[in-house]
Amino acid sequence: MSIAEHYDAFLLDLDGVVYVGREAVPGAARAVAELRRLGKQVLFVTNDARSTRRQYAAKLAGMGIPATVADVLSAGSAMAAYMTQRHPVGGRGCYAIGPQALKEELAIAGLALCEGDAGRTAESVAVAFHEGFHYRELLVATQALRAGAVLYGTNRDTIFPMPDGPWPATGAVLAAVETGGGRQAIVVGKPELPMFEIARGLLPAKTRLAIVGDSLFSDIQGGRRAGIATVLVLSGNTRPEELARSQLQPDYVVPGLADIL
Repeated sequence: MSIAEHYDAFLLDLDGVVYVGREAVPGAARAVAELRRLGKQVLFVTNDARSTRRQYAAKLAGMGIPATVADVLSAGSAMAAYMTQRHPVGGRGCYAIGPQALKEELAIAGLALCEGDAGRTAESVAVAFHEGFHYRELLVATQALRAGAVLYGTNRDTIFPMPDGPWPATGAVLAAVETGGGRQAIVVGKPELPMFEIARGLLPAKTRLAIVGDSLFSDIQGGRRAGIATVLVLSGNTRPEELARSQLQPDYVVPGLADIL
């Protein structure tokens, strides 16, 4: 019996599982199509907040994987949903350090955004990776946090896989903001539970759930915390020798997404 036959729904990480950079992982599109043909629910779950859910859906469609906004949960959209439960829409606003996509997700959720120096009086600071991270952003966030703002982060991923090698990820940016602001962030994305709780709410009455990911830290550890089955693919971040040394072991290990079939 294949791995796929044991579960009703799958949380599929994107980078390293479905694609690496702009290139689809061989067999990924066929695997998603077959899971759906078998009646399995598929939700794409990513810690990368550089794109909106709409943009992720378009990227997947361009790789031959039909997807809508409802099929995608990004750390940016998850953090926006989580923050709106804790901060009134009419409050002092949120200062966002991250890509435009993060700001769009926060705005869609109803959060008021503080731009520039107005961020010094924000009641919350939201952090995600973006290549344009600037010292000025760190300065504004530091002053807001030292004045009492609450700090949120999409994740603590240290790197993400790219064709030219690993890139520093959100964790590197968040560490700088935490150091300057003197506050520990509330992290919403994998491996923290809020991401998994939100994902469960998007899956209609699915009891046998598994996550397929390429990161021992975010995907496998997160799945264990959430009490769901874990499948590690070796097409992304984790190398076999790293897995062999790790005390954290997934339920299954496969070369790539297609192998769960």
